[in-house]
Amino acid sequence: MAEGLVSQAEISNLSRRIAKVENMAAQMNNVVQNIDNSLNAMNGSLGDIKSDLARLSDDFQKMFNEQKRTAALQHAATELVRVRQELEQNFGNYKNVRETMLGVLQASDLALVKKTTISRVSEEIMLSTPEYWLAPCLVAVSAWIANDRDLAERAIKEACRRDEEKTAITMALICRRNNRTQTCYEWLSIYFAKQDAADFSEGSFAYIDAYVNGIFGPDERHMCDDYITKWLNEIKGNGVAFEFSQEQMWKSYCEKFKLDVSGQYPSLASYSSEFPQINEYMGRIGSVDSISSNFHEIVNAYVDQDSLKKKVDKNLISLISRYDGKEEPLRNEERFLQKIKDFDGDTEKARDYMRQEEMLKREQRLNLVERMASTILTDEATSPSQRKTAVSFLRGYIRKGYNTYIEEKKPEFPTEVTVNVNGWSGKTSDGSNTPQLMTEFEQYANALRQSDIATANTNKPKVYMGGAIASGVAALLGAIVIHPVIGLMLLAAAGYLAFKMFKEKKTIENNIALINSNYDQLITNGKSVIAGTVDEWVRAKNVVTQFEQQPAREIIA
Repeated sequence: MAEGLVSQAEISNLSRRIAKVENMAAQMNNVVQNIDNSLNAMNGSLGDIKSDLARLSDDFQKMFNEQKRTAALQHAATELVRVRQELEQNFGNYKNVRETMLGVLQASDLALVKKTTISRVSEEIMLSTPEYWLAPCLVAVSAWIANDRDLAERAIKEACRRDEEKTAITMALICRRNNRTQTCYEWLSIYFAKQDAADFSEGSFAYIDAYVNGIFGPDERHMCDDYITKWLNEIKGNGVAFEFSQEQMWKSYCEKFKLDVSGQYPSLASYSSEFPQINEYMGRIGSVDSISSNFHEIVNAYVDQDSLKKKVDKNLISLISRYDGKEEPLRNEERFLQKIKDFDGDTEKARDYMRQEEMLKREQRLNLVERMASTILTDEATSPSQRKTAVSFLRGYIRKGYNTYIEEKKPEFPTEVTVNVNGWSGKTSDGSNTPQLMTEFEQYANALRQSDIATANTNKPKVYMGGAIASGVAALLGAIVIHPVIGLMLLAAAGYLAFKMFKEKKTIENNIALINSNYDQLITNGKSVIAGTVDEWVRAKNVVTQFEQQPAREIIA
């Protein structure tokens, strides 16, 4: 074999090696493909595992929440038993005192129980409740029924030592039931002395309402009047700030009655720049009758004495039936546990409910004046007698607020008005210059008319006329000099231009006639608007003048 040539054997050997490499590459590719398939399968499995884990997590969370809820329910049920047992153990006698006191009051009304029985039961209960304020009250009432003055006085003394405020109002209400007016007022005086003007309860205001409406009988020594005056003076201690806040509050109350007089003065509302100021002041003047009627209804409301007496008696029953302050911690715990049951084991909902309830109690804390005012300001139904009582004490502040409501917009009421019609404006103070305003408006409209006519009267007819004349001359020359046909063509052009001239002139004349018609109507309508607006202004001004010349209106008799 010649040097430099590759032998057939070497080529065959090289081919085998290449084939072997290709085979190995194919095997390697299969391995890689298998690995890819395995990885894909693993990824799919991982996805399934993740889904299963997520589902398992959700199921676990649900199970956990369910177990937590069930545990909370079980715990609440167990704790409720404990709390109620504790209440029964520590305060069961208190409940017995409350029930016996109500029974004694009912028995004394009906005279169905022996005095000795009432005394024996009351004394036994007194021995079993050494700290409860109502127990000596029960003994005192029983002693009164038995005409044992000495025991009654000693029992009352002990009751006052335990809780003077509750004892005082309880005895006052019991005395009222038995028509012991003077003694009733002595107890009321003690009770009122304990009240805080800055935090005046709804119940305390109910007693003031009953007092003002004569439910407790005549107050010959004006003991309660003096306390009410004292409370009001305490609240007024803020001086100017308090007076101002009251004035603003009642001014805002009066604003609810303000009218919109645009319907009564439509032209003034549409064509006068000053109407917002007019409407503001006249809307207040126009609301005076409604405000006066509102307070007249409150002041003259019928007070059902029998209904009010029953309400006071219900307050006595509620006072006697109310839990003692020492029970409050356990009572609150009992209510919280009960709410857990009501909310099916949701402790957070129960806690939120209790929190919101407590917040509402704090928000309901009002001073005496706020408590009175709330009976009038609220949109909810309130006792007519309480509204009447509130007005009797707050009438001075209500009057100030009303006067501010009327007077604050008075300076803004205009002395003259501007009438605006189609871009023209004119002023009048009393309507005496109405003819002059109409003349000025007509001059204004005529100036606009002339401008529009000048615009409509274009130069087109003159152009057409010039063209027609030029074409006619050219036609004559063309017929003589050039050719008859050319002359005829130019003559036709002259005729066409003459026709266009007359047509355009007719259009302009029609447009001008329309412009004149429109402006004639504009002037007529404009004068009517001016007359109507001025007339409404004069009427409005007369209403205001008449109102201001009258004596100041007393909205509360």
